[in-house]
Amino acid sequence: MKRRSILQKLAAGALSLPLMNSKGWGEMLSQESLAEWKDEFSLNRIQDEDFWKKFKQTHYDITDKWINLENGYFGVQPKMVVEAYTEFIHKVNNENSGFARRDFYRENNGPIMDALAAFSGADREELLITRNATEALNILIQGYPFEKGDEVILHDQDYHSMIEAFEMLEHTKGIVIKRIEVPMNPESDAQIVRLYEEAITSKTKCILATHLIHLTGQIMPIKAIADMAKSKEVDVIVDAAHSFAHIDFKIPDLGADFVGVNLHKWFSAPIGMGLMYVKKERIKGLKPMFGDVGQPEGRINKLGHFGTLSFPTLMTVPKAAEFNNMVTISVKEARLRYLQNYWTKEIAGIENAELLTPTDPKRSCAIATFKLHNMDADDVIIRLYDEHSVFTVKRKLPKGEEGIRVTPNLYTSTADVDRLLEGIKELSKG
Repeated sequence: MKRRSILQKLAAGALSLPLMNSKGWGEMLSQESLAEWKDEFSLNRIQDEDFWKKFKQTHYDITDKWINLENGYFGVQPKMVVEAYTEFIHKVNNENSGFARRDFYRENNGPIMDALAAFSGADREELLITRNATEALNILIQGYPFEKGDEVILHDQDYHSMIEAFEMLEHTKGIVIKRIEVPMNPESDAQIVRLYEEAITSKTKCILATHLIHLTGQIMPIKAIADMAKSKEVDVIVDAAHSFAHIDFKIPDLGADFVGVNLHKWFSAPIGMGLMYVKKERIKGLKPMFGDVGQPEGRINKLGHFGTLSFPTLMTVPKAAEFNNMVTISVKEARLRYLQNYWTKEIAGIENAELLTPTDPKRSCAIATFKLHNMDADDVIIRLYDEHSVFTVKRKLPKGEEGIRVTPNLYTSTADVDRLLEGIKELSKG
């Protein structure tokens, strides 16, 4: 099969994995787990620690060397995903190019793109698998038809790699970057939208809008921003790396024509997976970042001329979707928000401690950041780990401020968070 034909099928959503539905590959543990836990998840379970303890024991294999509260980097794969991934690695290595060239692309309606389309709410023809959100967003940013003098609007807490992508275009294409600051505790969504609106001029072409800020966990009102921007004929590129499969939404709900997400964060696919969405009628206007001259202008696969991707990683996508659908994103979001609120509500009463995340629970979810005024962030991280076996990460905020980011996951217990609070209280005393 010609290489271009393979790429066309991958990008356009015609991946076919006949063996995914047969027993033997990634089915043993997962089918038993799915059957046992089907319909067990509800909002009434959010504070049921016995339930979540059993859930962790059944679905996760986590080190007991430390408490991992840095789940914002990439997601821990549940057992059913690890099992499938491991078996697919063996299968691909065992059957090699015979499998890759013959079986992998045999049919047009494969479960990989079906799973992603169903989970994201987008059409298959609007989705392209990438290696991460940064790659997806770079394809969108660098492929956008900017001209010299065009203005773009960035938030000072957008992801640094995406800011750099625009800064590169500032040098190579002569675009103009305008930066805004958004308050951590806004009066309303309307206040945030107004800040973007006031930055728009007749030269504004695009807004980069981050759905869930990686530094502080703040959730932005993307739909309202997108609606306002469209009324002024301004495009919005959405960075949904941290929000996809974290909070409950479908990609079309965002109201934006361009979206980049990560699949190896909250979706819990193996490392090295992202997803790009482009509304059908907007595909034609994007230019490929990777060399391609043979694909139709209106086909999204023209943007995905990557070369060989990881077959086992791709094959695991339906299992990750099954796991998320079993838990449901509404329950997942509620549990993660509960765990975050469990510790952040205590910060105000701790000497020298300050929360760097919105206090309104609806404006954040799992991710939250704090600082101690009596200790450098690096020292806090080191001592939390050395003295309390709690692993966190430092984040640098605009204007030189540093904080400690805390990110639980579904396997996290309130006992784990209690250990964090004990550490914060002890360190806050000096």
